[in-house]
Amino acid sequence: MARRPLRPNEISSGGVVVRPAATGPEICLVSDGKHWGFPKGLVEPGESADAAALREIAEETGILRSSLQLIAALPNSEYVFRRPNRGALVFKRVHHFLVAVPEDTALHPDPAEIAGAAWLGFEEAHGRLSFKNSIEILEAARALLAAGAGAAAP
Repeated sequence: MARRPLRPNEISSGGVVVRPAATGPEICLVSDGKHWGFPKGLVEPGESADAAALREIAEETGILRSSLQLIAALPNSEYVFRRPNRGALVFKRVHHFLVAVPEDTALHPDPAEIAGAAWLGFEEAHGRLSFKNSIEILEAARALLAAGAGAAAP
């Protein structure tokens, strides 16, 4: 039986940020101090999902917005969680995008936003991701790249 989509009361957007490297593509992961995942954040009122993804990636990683090239949409993820201390249930939808950056792009994470950031190969990223739905998004990005998406990326 197919899962019914959630009626989200919180919508975020972010992306799988990839840069070329001599050993193969590298993926940017960020940490909140406990979990590793992709840079993402809340979509602001009146903002499109793709614009929010690029804004949030730039804010969390310190990568210049002008260096980010949106390549393609990736599958959305949906999940439910409870706010800390027995808070309200949150029905969340996250829009994901494949985003390319130039080869030598450095990370300058904002400590007010995230605890850390790293460039990792696909296998290391796969092993470090904290949630199953993030692994599914990573694999979708890998498939797009293998099919030639982003071949003309910076």
